[in-house]
Amino acid sequence: MDLSTAYMGLALRNPLVASPSPLSYTVEGVQRLADAGVGAVVLFSLFEEQVREQAARDAMIVDASADSFGEALDYLPLVARADIGPNSYLRLLEQAGPATRARWRMPARRRSS
Repeated sequence: MDLSTAYMGLALRNPLVASPSPLSYTVEGVQRLADAGVGAVVLFSLFEEQVREQAARDAMIVDASADSFGEALDYLPLVARADIGPNSYLRLLEQAGPATRARWRMPARRRSS
């Protein structure tokens, strides 16, 4: 049975859309949703306030170590390697699309005579 539809200009294989949930926080979770048959997945939202808060935290960590001894810097987290905030969100977007593209192929439409 062909349940394909269009939603906001997007061609979906069916009208079932998974809302943001813990499954949408990882590439593996998005793949599980696609394998389960959903037509699309809505990822969690990233708000401007979250980005600003993370930037302020990063700046505070860097500023706190400005007047420290070199040896003391080993005890502080490396901000450049942090996997939080917008960088992890963008990485999820980059990886989830290609990882699920084959799972969301539209069925071939039959021509009506």
